[in-house]
Amino acid sequence: MSVLIAHASIDESGTTKNGKAGDQTGKEVCVRKWYNKPWQFLIRFSNEAMAEKVARCMELAAANVYIGYDQNQRNTLLKEARKFNYDVSKVKTPCETDCSALVSVACMYAGIPESALTLHGNCATTRTLRPSLKATGEVSIFSSPLYVNNTDRLKRGDILLKEGSHVVVVVSTDKQKTLDEIARECIAGKWGNDPQRSMLLRAAGYNPQMVKLKVNELYQKNMV
Repeated sequence: MSVLIAHASIDESGTTKNGKAGDQTGKEVCVRKWYNKPWQFLIRFSNEAMAEKVARCMELAAANVYIGYDQNQRNTLLKEARKFNYDVSKVKTPCETDCSALVSVACMYAGIPESALTLHGNCATTRTLRPSLKATGEVSIFSSPLYVNNTDRLKRGDILLKEGSHVVVVVSTDKQKTLDEIARECIAGKWGNDPQRSMLLRAAGYNPQMVKLKVNELYQKNMV
């Protein structure tokens, strides 16, 4: 099974602080293949709609070049995203985040109150994220190696955490789909509308222009 995770990773200089605002490399906030940190905890939302919104927010952040990585400016994404009800796709001012601040914003986008994940304006850290989410009553937390150290039980929207180190969100547990399959999903409305659709497709590893051409081809051949 091919599992993808999204996370805020590292700044443009390969360090954690004092970088330029925004994603300078396209990899500061990104989607990549799952890896074993090793993780300590899997945090799973009981409400699947909330889990979906967490995953969607992470994908949108990975696709937004205005969002970069910097621990010293980790709360500037929150400041910008707050203006748009935490919809990070609408952020157009260069800003920064880090792994736990980004996951915090994604949880706010899913409906967790900002007050549950911030203290004096500072987003939850990798050490405070788990107890903060647990206190909301919206999540289950697993620590068994069956959940945290392999991909068999992972679901979209799962949060994988190593406290004091790193946190990521699972965004895909599917094998890469064919261009035809993705085009049909777009026709069915599963990827939303542009410009958000193109951002999501690009974040998931698909070429939006190629998908658009396939959609047009299916319509022209009356195959939908």
